[in-house]
Amino acid sequence: MPVRHYPVLGDYLAANRHAAAEYDDVELELVEGALPPNLVGTLLRNGNGRFEHHGVPYEHLFDGDGMVARFQFDGQRVRYRNRHVQTAELVAEEKAGRMLYRSFGTNLPGGLRANFGKTQFKNTANTSLVAHGGQLLALWEGGLPHRLHPDTLATLGRFDYAGVLRNPFSWLDRQITPELPFSAHPKVHPTTGVLHNFGTVAGRQHRLVLYEVSPAGQARIAHVLPMPAATFAHDFVLTQSGHQIFFLTPVAFDVLRALTGLASPAASIRVGRDQPTQVVVVAPDGQVHHLTTEFGFVFHFVNGYQDADGTLVADALLLQDYPDTLSIKAYLTGHLPDDQPQAQFVRFRLDLTRGTVTRQPLSDYEGELPEINPDRLGQPYRYTWSIGRPPQHSLPLLDHLVKLDVQTGEVRHAYQPDTLCSEPVVVPRSAVPGHAPLLEDDGYVLYLRFDATSNHTELLVADAATLATIARLQLPHHIPLGFHGIWLSPSE
Repeated sequence: MPVRHYPVLGDYLAANRHAAAEYDDVELELVEGALPPNLVGTLLRNGNGRFEHHGVPYEHLFDGDGMVARFQFDGQRVRYRNRHVQTAELVAEEKAGRMLYRSFGTNLPGGLRANFGKTQFKNTANTSLVAHGGQLLALWEGGLPHRLHPDTLATLGRFDYAGVLRNPFSWLDRQITPELPFSAHPKVHPTTGVLHNFGTVAGRQHRLVLYEVSPAGQARIAHVLPMPAATFAHDFVLTQSGHQIFFLTPVAFDVLRALTGLASPAASIRVGRDQPTQVVVVAPDGQVHHLTTEFGFVFHFVNGYQDADGTLVADALLLQDYPDTLSIKAYLTGHLPDDQPQAQFVRFRLDLTRGTVTRQPLSDYEGELPEINPDRLGQPYRYTWSIGRPPQHSLPLLDHLVKLDVQTGEVRHAYQPDTLCSEPVVVPRSAVPGHAPLLEDDGYVLYLRFDATSNHTELLVADAATLATIARLQLPHHIPLGFHGIWLSPSE
């Protein structure tokens, strides 16, 4: 497939190649519109803070030390602060003045000699955030969370829930994985307030470990399930009925090549395209159901719930193939295949009685980084917002802001040429003091946008129903668009 250079990607990479300066409580410049007086709270975003470290370009989109951006809304202005997560690895590298650790997709410079036996990988703390049980945590699925100060964003250290996330299995398992992974996509049950999460734990026996954290912050391991070695999971579904749904795709690291340094973990990945995806459902009573479906790869689920007839629904953004390292490396250089397929909105229906999985497309749009009205988590819902592109779009870029009605298939989008936008964070009016939502899409959508034409990075407030821009504010510098964010109301 022909590969072409897309200037907006090159400009974005150049603008964010190096670590951004840290700003401390500065007011953002309003350049368009007006802020809603009732929009009061805090937007937090996390992501890779740069695309190069000590002169070494990262080779994977998922690499790069975490940087958290904080946008505090008071109804009249937005105050901005950003901090790099001070992981032990980053602190050591800054002191040494060079890269010391391998990353998910980037080996140390120097070939096999420099990487042989380097089995400690950097915890980048760069993927997402969660505020629960009195803690604000920066998340990375390969290891422990990092605790942050909610106001200053200062890093308070690795956080293991009073030892719960220390590997309790055999001595050999602890040598392979001393810290239990804690995924970047925890879910808080809408009724109980219990946080549910998981980790895929490599060891002599690979395991899917499920966690529960009470509203007071007390954690426990709820389930430990044997997991085939050649599987991968990044996200999961939690329904209000209490079902947890995992899609285990036949994608696995070549542990020997990765641990010996012959390849980065990302470059060692093997994909079993001729094998099915295994679907694991953990019921509220602890019963485990195993189903299968055709091969496909899901980074992110949109939402899921139990239907009136007992069927489980899991809506996902489904890739027909695993996106290999080269394509992501190409993204970072501004080059992409002319028409690289992206993820499609798909509804899976799981019948536990019959043991069947069926699927249906929800739209001909492609997308990623989906969000919903958080009040609808685990329940029947109507709308999702994401980055994406319409089927007739001439560029292989997810450079539109998309709103999809999953019941009717109707789609709205907002688009400005030569821009890239971040994951949208949905703020329903129920999260705004003194306001109750009238409809599911009654609220705001907050997102970052890189504009190559003006060479600015901006924060946009849009109407959740129409996607029309309500306010546009300019950041004092460029920051990468990042991965995931959360909204905190004043009471949180």
